[in-house]
Amino acid sequence: MNGNPNMQDCIRAIKKDLRLSMNGVVSTLQRNQGLNYKINFGVEIPRLKGIAAKYGKDRELAMTLWNDNIRECKMLAIFLMPEESYSETAGKLVEEVPYTEIADHLAKEILSNIPDIAGSAVCWLAKEEGLHRYCGYMTLSHLFRRGTVLEPEMEKSYMSQAAEEIKRGLQSPTAKAAYNSLMLYSDNGEEYEERVEAALKKA
Repeated sequence: MNGNPNMQDCIRAIKKDLRLSMNGVVSTLQRNQGLNYKINFGVEIPRLKGIAAKYGKDRELAMTLWNDNIRECKMLAIFLMPEESYSETAGKLVEEVPYTEIADHLAKEILSNIPDIAGSAVCWLAKEEGLHRYCGYMTLSHLFRRGTVLEPEMEKSYMSQAAEEIKRGLQSPTAKAAYNSLMLYSDNGEEYEERVEAALKKA
């Protein structure tokens, strides 16, 4: 679909599907939770994946949807991004991700599937702006579930950042993500469990 002269027709068709799939109850609930999009149709994830399946993976279409401040468009952008574009778009997506719901799917579908992403994810943990830290911990969590272990210096930085995050208070989504990532990392074996315990004692 790259270079498709009917891109706007494609976008209109997608938005028609979204309107037909609108769930007012979910939309209202999310607005009450502070998700302040320009438009929120409240469409559930399985339905969004069904809509995405009607279109081929396409970077131009994905980025056009991403740039629209509509919940479902940002989610569809994640599902429609081709794998070969993951690395080049990751920085922009992490910079602009608006809410943790989008970040969760971004980390699962795109970020954790980029080769050698662990180093970038650990670097995000030191950033104060936006949802960089949250994206970092969620990405690392997916990697740890697959048995990924960090190099010693990277691990030291990760554990230090995670301990500091938890110290800020486990009531925050980012602190919870940090804690959960440590629990997953400790599953790699006894020596990792001991190092995680030591990091948590500093929190």
